[in-house]
Amino acid sequence: MRRIINISLCAALLTLISCRELPDYLVGSNTLARVGRNELSITEVKQAIPSNLRGEDSIAFAKHYVDKWLVRQLKIEEADELFPGSVNDIEKMVEDYRQTLLTGKVDQYYVDKLMNNELSDKDIADYYNTHKSDFTLDRTLVKGRILRFDGAYRQSKRLKEQMRKASASPTDAKTFSDVCEKNGFVLTDYRSEWINFSDFLANLPTTRSQDYDPLLDKMDIQEMEANGTRYYFDFTSVCRKGNVAPLESVSENIRRILLTQRRSEIIKTHEEEIVKRASDEGHARIYLDENKEE
Repeated sequence: MRRIINISLCAALLTLISCRELPDYLVGSNTLARVGRNELSITEVKQAIPSNLRGEDSIAFAKHYVDKWLVRQLKIEEADELFPGSVNDIEKMVEDYRQTLLTGKVDQYYVDKLMNNELSDKDIADYYNTHKSDFTLDRTLVKGRILRFDGAYRQSKRLKEQMRKASASPTDAKTFSDVCEKNGFVLTDYRSEWINFSDFLANLPTTRSQDYDPLLDKMDIQEMEANGTRYYFDFTSVCRKGNVAPLESVSENIRRILLTQRRSEIIKTHEEEIVKRASDEGHARIYLDENKEE
């Protein structure tokens, strides 16, 4: 295939383009560049230049735009030569993609119009109770606390007792908190959320080679020590690997599942409605069953 390339571009013209004006001698000819039978118009380049660009910036943008257009057209020509049988396939892919975008916009329109994103605790609990087998844990989850303090602290026994009593009343909790703050002790509290047992252990002087599962059997305060630092820790709740996950640990996942189901139901209902309406009005008809009878 013979390629015809004709580019007429100069700084003066680009300056005029950036000002959104055309010289009198260009009236009647709107072509700025040509590759074969494809033309790039001055109008297209003018419309492409961002309104906030001025002077040299607009000239540089226009030049870059033309260069990119030229390369793109030449690549398209080369593709036609290298892959002559792929044109129809590509056009089908483009059409399929266009149809997917359009039908997706329709689906989203009805989802936005009809979707109710409100879910009650009962909705989530009902799904959980009906599908418990879907929420089997592949790891152990725990709740608990970890206190890190100076191993030389002389009142460590009293500190352990204060930590034990901290859950008994707000007053005891305040006393324990004050002691920790006064002495710069670090309390990591996971009692309000489920976390992976491995993440809990990451706060302790543990090694990967050792089995720490026996720690889970004791619910009282336990301790470790390393490099002059002592650790008190306890577990308030344990849910082992292989058991059903606690509801609160999977509630957000269930929420997403239920909302996805609602979305699917809206789309399915709409599809059934438009098919029925089109069939009733004679606008659409399926001949498959009739052909089978013949």
